[in-house]
Amino acid sequence: MVSQEERREPSQVTGQLYTAAGVAQQAVASVIPSALGGDSILESGKNLEQSGKLQVDDAKSKKALEATIDSGVGKAKTALGYLTSDQTRQSEGNKESEKAQWDYKQATSDSIASVPIPSKEGLEGKLESVQGMVTGDQEKQKEGNVKAEKAAWKDGV
Repeated sequence: MVSQEERREPSQVTGQLYTAAGVAQQAVASVIPSALGGDSILESGKNLEQSGKLQVDDAKSKKALEATIDSGVGKAKTALGYLTSDQTRQSEGNKESEKAQWDYKQATSDSIASVPIPSKEGLEGKLESVQGMVTGDQEKQKEGNVKAEKAAWKDGV
């Protein structure tokens, strides 16, 4: 039987809490004499901090992988929508791919609120794609997607 601990998914929040608790424990241990267990508490705090950092890294890696898969699925929906002349599916694919880019940026950044910043070409492509969605011009939407995608490969966004 799998224990509750083994089923738990890695979490950035929990990892950050463990890291903070480990740092606090080390601070407290630094004023406790060795004879009263200060060294043991210090070591325990270091282990807790390290455990927290590992959990954050694991959660970020998992989120980055999920975002990469979601981006591929979104791009496939976009292509299928174009091939079948289904603008709704094409737009859904664009939205899913865009969300995945944001998720990936968050997962791979050390910043709390990291935002993917496209290049000028990427932004022009995204705007052209949106214009095609709004006006119902599927060809314009496709051209914008292609332009944004080429820029994304170049920019790494």
